[in-house]
Amino acid sequence: MQTLEHYDGGARDAALVVAGVSRSFGAVQALRTVSLTLHAGEIVGLLGPNGAGKTTLIRICAGWLEAERGGVQINGVRQTGSALAPRTALGMVSRDAPLYDDLTVAETVRLHAGLHGMAGAAARAACGQALDAYRLRDSAARRIGVLSTGMRQRVALAAALVHDPRVLLLDEPTAGLDPDVRQHIWGYLRSAAARGVAMLLTTHYFDEAARLCDRVHLLVDGVLGAPLTPRTDALAAQELERAFMDALKWEHAAP
Repeated sequence: MQTLEHYDGGARDAALVVAGVSRSFGAVQALRTVSLTLHAGEIVGLLGPNGAGKTTLIRICAGWLEAERGGVQINGVRQTGSALAPRTALGMVSRDAPLYDDLTVAETVRLHAGLHGMAGAAARAACGQALDAYRLRDSAARRIGVLSTGMRQRVALAAALVHDPRVLLLDEPTAGLDPDVRQHIWGYLRSAAARGVAMLLTTHYFDEAARLCDRVHLLVDGVLGAPLTPRTDALAAQELERAFMDALKWEHAAP
């Protein structure tokens, strides 16, 4: 079993290290000795069928679940359910971001700034910058409950990045969004990566993985495959889809 102390792959200066993580739920083995390293500015994608372990891995990285074996390191600090330092270095966006419908856009961003330890003038400045960066200034007084799904995801991104985290966890953040809204979200994520934010992205969209990610891993039956490096041409998504389908055929054929 790999440990954080012995896991190779540039872990020493990495933003996120997943080292030999295993997790089961009863008789179901959700993750099987998964190891992964992300550095500043990298966008790493996870492709896999429903039930493959993608969300379980994200939740372990976030500190919401504990690994049975192995562990996670955020910004050089081991992630645990009670550790504060890894949480302050993290942001997270899911496809159903847990936003409060009764709060306004501005209140939501301020709430998340406070939850990550920001206060006073620094928090006010960061919230203002987030509203401007994600084009939310004109909607600052609107309540979350009246926003479109695409607008809610923009607010979720602003809230997740307001404290300038080193790592952003993305669990199907564009699921169900219109193609033009997805394009806007991709642009925001590329901008965050350019600022040095490392991102772990789960997705079911082959074009998203191909066009957004620096590398992609297939996660099938809890096993993480070798990295695939998407190309930028039009065939990249098709190649990822073929690799995905080949992996599923292999998994279904296994005894």
